Amino acid sequence: MKKLGLFLISLALTLTLTGQAVKAETDVNIAVMYSVGLESGWDRIVIDALDRLQASDDNLNITYKGFDAVYGGEAGAVMDLLAQSGEYDIILSATAHSDQIEILSPRYPDIMFVSLGSGNFNTGPNHYLLYGRVHEAAYLLGMLGAGMSESGVLGAVGSFPADDINDQLNAYRAGAQAVNSEVQVKISFIESWYDPQLAIEATYAQNAAGADIIYQLAGEVYEACRDKNILCFGLFEDTHKLAPEVVLSGTELRWDPAFTWVLDEWQAAQESGSFNGNTEAKWFGMAYGGANIFPYYNLSDRVPADLQEKIEQARADILSGALEVPLVLDVPTSD
Repeated sequence: MKKLGLFLISLALTLTLTGQAVKAETDVNIAVMYSVGLESGWDRIVIDALDRLQASDDNLNITYKGFDAVYGGEAGAVMDLLAQSGEYDIILSATAHSDQIEILSPRYPDIMFVSLGSGNFNTGPNHYLLYGRVHEAAYLLGMLGAGMSESGVLGAVGSFPADDINDQLNAYRAGAQAVNSEVQVKISFIESWYDPQLAIEATYAQNAAGADIIYQLAGEVYEACRDKNILCFGLFEDTHKLAPEVVLSGTELRWDPAFTWVLDEWQAAQESGSFNGNTEAKWFGMAYGGANIFPYYNLSDRVPADLQEKIEQARADILSGALEVPLVLDVPTSD
């Protein structure tokens, strides 16, 4: 608590000094509240997307700063100071801070609050909700896993049974069953958004239960996969280079179209004088460039050609709309 107090004092002094600058209407400054920190892929892909938009957007001068993960009253205090400073146009939370934003959004009607992921709810016209849906990509991974598995048993290590985890696991199972109707999917939740050690332990347990391919949604499981000589799928970002001998593929979540939409909404609000926050979370799927699976790289030769063709056809059908992957939010059970 003492450390937090010193941080808040330092932050307050910094914002007092920097918040006086007059900004152009094309300048947008974003405060990013991390969910865990840049050791987490979820937070890294947020920054990656902002970096890409910063480099590509010719209409806006985008700047941002990341802030350490805090929750509850601590998060409210930090966001309140950020809002008071007048420096930030957008406060972007990479986690569930809606309880705090519910208090702050009416106090600061000129600031756009943006929440990412499950556990959030709209708190007013200046609050925007985004989901990072990768269930379509997870469907393709299920196809890949079922086609590659020798045991007919797939594993999946989830964080929490939240709806943007459940959608992936249900789609993963559906894709696997499209290739092998008899496939089994073992599912476990470690009850942490990011804990590599717990995820590794869950991977060992799933392998002991017969799973020879693991979809990791809660932390890197490469150590266990190397040890047991099994393949695994990554989550949200291309992690092949971290363990090229075991990471066959994985989902990629690209926030670019979602953040572009947010920035368009911010610009529209500058012109109209009012925000129009969404009550239903908005997301952008594969057809909009919001999700994909990453390449097989050096493991491509291990994937049968006919299986690769099936997956590529399914990908093309998703992009064209011929294949609609159901969005199922029910908590999945382990086979």
